[in-house]
Amino acid sequence: MPVAVADSFQRISWVPFLSVVLLSFFLIVSFVNLSVLEENSPDEVPLAFSSLSDNVVHGSLFSVIEQLKNQPELPVLRTHLNETPFWVYASVSQTMAQQHEKIFFRSRHLVQSSCWLAMQSGSLQEIQLEANQGRAVSAHLVNSTGLQGVLCQFKFIGPASLEIGLQTAGNFNAATVISERRQSFLEGVLYLMIGMVAVAAFMTRSALFVIYGFWLFASLRLVALSEGWDHSIFGFHLESEPLMRARMLALAMYFTSTVLIVWHLFENIRRDSWLGVLRALQCASALLTVLALFSPYRTFLELFWPISLVAASAVAWVVIQNFLEKRDRVAIYYLAAMLISLTGAVAEVLSAWFDQRFLLQYFNSASVTVLASVMTAVALAEFLRKTQRQQQLAAQAVKQAHERLESVFDIAPSAMFTCTRHGQLIHFNKQFTDLFLNRDGRPTLDFLQPQRLAALFNLLEHPGKSSRREMPVLGSEGQTRWYELVVSRDHQELVGVVCDFTARKDRELALQYQATHDELTGALNRRGLQNTIHNKLSRRTASFTFFCVDIQQFSRLISAYGLAVSDQLLQAFYTELYRHMNAHGDIARLHVDQFSIMIHQSDLEQAEQAFNAFLHRLDSVPFQLDGRSIQTAVLATVVFQGLVDNVLDVMETVEMSMRESKLKAKRNSKVERIVFEQNQTRRLLDQSRTIRRLDDQQLPAGLTLAWQPILAINESNGSLYAEALLRIKDDNGKLASAGFLIEACERGGYTAFLDNWVLSRSLDFLAQHAKQLNKLSVLSINVSPGSLNDETFLQDTLALIQAHQQHASKLCLEITEVGSVINLQAVQSFIEQVRGMGVRIALDDFGAGYSNFRYAMDLHADVIKIDGSIVKNICHSTESHAVITAIVGLAHDLGCKCVAEWVEDLHTLREVKELGVDYVQGYLVSPAVECSRFLNLTDPLDLIDDKKRATLIQDVVLAIEDC
Repeated sequence: MPVAVADSFQRISWVPFLSVVLLSFFLIVSFVNLSVLEENSPDEVPLAFSSLSDNVVHGSLFSVIEQLKNQPELPVLRTHLNETPFWVYASVSQTMAQQHEKIFFRSRHLVQSSCWLAMQSGSLQEIQLEANQGRAVSAHLVNSTGLQGVLCQFKFIGPASLEIGLQTAGNFNAATVISERRQSFLEGVLYLMIGMVAVAAFMTRSALFVIYGFWLFASLRLVALSEGWDHSIFGFHLESEPLMRARMLALAMYFTSTVLIVWHLFENIRRDSWLGVLRALQCASALLTVLALFSPYRTFLELFWPISLVAASAVAWVVIQNFLEKRDRVAIYYLAAMLISLTGAVAEVLSAWFDQRFLLQYFNSASVTVLASVMTAVALAEFLRKTQRQQQLAAQAVKQAHERLESVFDIAPSAMFTCTRHGQLIHFNKQFTDLFLNRDGRPTLDFLQPQRLAALFNLLEHPGKSSRREMPVLGSEGQTRWYELVVSRDHQELVGVVCDFTARKDRELALQYQATHDELTGALNRRGLQNTIHNKLSRRTASFTFFCVDIQQFSRLISAYGLAVSDQLLQAFYTELYRHMNAHGDIARLHVDQFSIMIHQSDLEQAEQAFNAFLHRLDSVPFQLDGRSIQTAVLATVVFQGLVDNVLDVMETVEMSMRESKLKAKRNSKVERIVFEQNQTRRLLDQSRTIRRLDDQQLPAGLTLAWQPILAINESNGSLYAEALLRIKDDNGKLASAGFLIEACERGGYTAFLDNWVLSRSLDFLAQHAKQLNKLSVLSINVSPGSLNDETFLQDTLALIQAHQQHASKLCLEITEVGSVINLQAVQSFIEQVRGMGVRIALDDFGAGYSNFRYAMDLHADVIKIDGSIVKNICHSTESHAVITAIVGLAHDLGCKCVAEWVEDLHTLREVKELGVDYVQGYLVSPAVECSRFLNLTDPLDLIDDKKRATLIQDVVLAIEDC
């Protein structure tokens, strides 16, 4: 009922009108009491006087008077912040003293004063000065017979000015009464406003009212400063130093509170370009407060004035811009307050500089302060009214939402409820009652209990926030039911919807299981294993151990028994593997016939024992399937991997290890278990990363070409022969093998890219250093079979050689493993085209792998290079001796030159020389060296640092030739 009465009272039309009348009456009363009208200003006689600074006068007081009499007279003294004492002298005749009993000295920054009456007799009489209300000190001129003038010494602090005048005692007392009345009225009004604002701040808990209260107090102190009665506060008189400190603190408080009021009234500037300016003003407020506490008054004013000017300009522009954009009443009222303050400042300037006091009579510091305070209060009231209106609209929207919610409660297919912030149910529909409440009306599920709902309310920090949660509940029969809880909060209530989505959740879980598990065996699939590795790596970098098994000849089992029996075999195989290894790791099926177990690192020893038991079980007991006894053979791979930090490295290391194991098993059928230690897996991982970089056409840093010399042992024409080889140059400039890169390219299918790079760099080097390489006859470059199977590589190679036609005669392309070439006719056509350009063809690693006598005839090779594995055993193996003899004979019969690789000692050199080999290549002559060492080289033996060894090689070659 009281709320309804209050609402109805607010809606009465005459209430705003009455408020305006009361406010107008208050302003009129304030204006009348605070304005300085002519009838309130008793007559006074201004005195002109002369003045000098204390640092330019000297001598006795009589000498000072004489010096001052020689100075021009001024109506007003302005110190311009000079704190040096001033001497002043005013001529006062006996007649003037009799007509006006009081002489006054008006200045609001006067801190020390001493005065003497200069008599016609040549004597000085010190007079007692009295402090009065306002900004004046005075003295009686009674019994001053023979008066000639008044001499005074004054000390000022701040931007002081001094005026001297005469008044009768009655007029002076009347002026004092007027000043006291204005002071009392102004203090009463502002203290009353401060009290009301304090009550409002306490009741509303609004920081804006607190700031406005401080602003009013600071305004009161500034008016007191302007009127000259700020020497006391709360009844306590302030001495000189505390007075200056109080003035500075009042100015700093006024500046700070003004900035904070603007900050709160115009919140939109916090998101606009003016945010930085307001932040700077806040920092300036803090700076001024510190200066007010510790700096001298002069220093404070010198900083305060420019900062205030900038701040006033910024605040004015913010308010005007807000008004122009939004036509906001808050901006209008606050702009009016600023205009009133500006008018008061203009009135002060006109009075001080042009002696025009008409405007100052009505807009002095006291009246302007009251008017500006009222208008600021109106702006605050409008701001709070607007805020209250917005809150009312928000509450109305919430109420309408509740009404709409209640209207759909009973017809909604889902269970719906509302509860208090403490979790107590308020409203709920029939579905909620039937599903989730017992006979006593209490929730049956744990997540609907009051304490859980209260925790949810607090978790949603702000009104309008919502949350969706999936809540599993274990039923009485051991089955899990899934409930979806969607909640949203407003200021006081929580709104929720609950539905049972067990069927949908079961389907989701089934799909997730299918996505991560092998359909046939139930083991983890590739994605499931990746998720498991990811979960382990999400906590920290980890090391891994994998036990892998590969069912050998599984394709033959499929051919022999069919797919159905093969599937049964895989299921039985996994069952046995699960029985032995499930407790020790996570089992995954990576390929059709490949399984891996990611071992728990804390259970490595027991896992190895269980793995051995599993392998023994496979060897000793065959699988019985549909009356068939099937014995399986497996290849076991154990992978120890060091610390890694990503899933891709782990997976690729395991798969590359298993591929490597299969290759080794092909070369040696007796191999049943292969172990990869951490250094080996690191090498495989480096290859994997190299392949990934090659995907982006990135070669390893430091990759370069090195040339290995080939020594002619049956020629004496001084020609040079070399083979271009890949090397990696380390940080110290040493050349290291690039075998890992070649192996990675072969695995990843990037041999064509690598071979093209070698050929391009080699031809560029030949072109750049043609004169220094005039002795070079042949440069051999390896071409892998993978490149020969790439039609694009063949076309690019032809174009590259055509572009360097002048150097084609020095090229020799070395082809190895010709048997792995898919399209031999295309390769033969390619060879014929490059041979037509002058390029030679060599068969590399002849006698090993796929190289045989037939390809030597089909490809019409120019050079046959005997495989080094045969050459190195020539002194110890009759079979190697016979094979080399046959190869040399075939080569010579076909018109080919013959090169022996891996010649590493003098005995091997003698043997191959005796068998008719034309060239030797190996570490006996020199390892591969930087290409630049071949520039201007005349003899390959010059590359040997050991000159004694070079002499022995030369002696062996020459000795054989002589024989």
